[in-house]
Amino acid sequence: MAATEDLFTPIHKGLRSMLYSLSTRLQTNDFADAASTQALVTDLENDFAVARSAGCTLCVLAHHATDEEDVIFGPVAKAGGSLVTTLISEHHDLTRREVEIARAAHDLISTTSATSRVAAGVRLNQAANELFAAYVAHMNREETELVPLMQGQFTDAEMVAMRGAIMARMPPDRLFAILGWMLPSLNVSELSELLTSVAKTAPPPLLKAITELGAAKVDPARWRAVKLRTGL
Repeated sequence: MAATEDLFTPIHKGLRSMLYSLSTRLQTNDFADAASTQALVTDLENDFAVARSAGCTLCVLAHHATDEEDVIFGPVAKAGGSLVTTLISEHHDLTRREVEIARAAHDLISTTSATSRVAAGVRLNQAANELFAAYVAHMNREETELVPLMQGQFTDAEMVAMRGAIMARMPPDRLFAILGWMLPSLNVSELSELLTSVAKTAPPPLLKAITELGAAKVDPARWRAVKLRTGL
């Protein structure tokens, strides 16, 4: 029986939701308003920082890439080395873009001229759009090329173990911040499959915390359907 686990699409849906939200805030912000701009940049940095471990200077997207490389890409490289090499190269380019945006955001909030701040805001929004487009294209490639490759090379149990390893290495605040984006981004079938899979390896307290987060974040009608399917 072919494996069915998908380690990428659920988390990618959460990341897409995060990107779409940040994009909307960037393009609607009044950069002439210093207080509004400060709040946006603070929230943007908080969104990035919440996915960092202590001492790490890279944003949530780069940290997600590191998780993929450390836990998943090594075993996959034995079956699809050229694809993994390409994906790692894309990770490096995305990280460069992320660092540039972080620097631009810091420079922007130190600008005292409203006119200069508006111009810098336009540039920041453009750079963010380019990053988001590149990152979405990268995630699409992982889903269309890497997921089928893994399903042909690994068992569901092996992939569940990989997911467990990634979750175990995350600080709790980072894990639950990501889950806060991911859970409401999934449909009923995806949520049911994910929770059933996580329940196989997660300690009971962790599973309880995840289901409580789902109850708080997911649309109530969708969550009721998930509970009926999973019995959680």
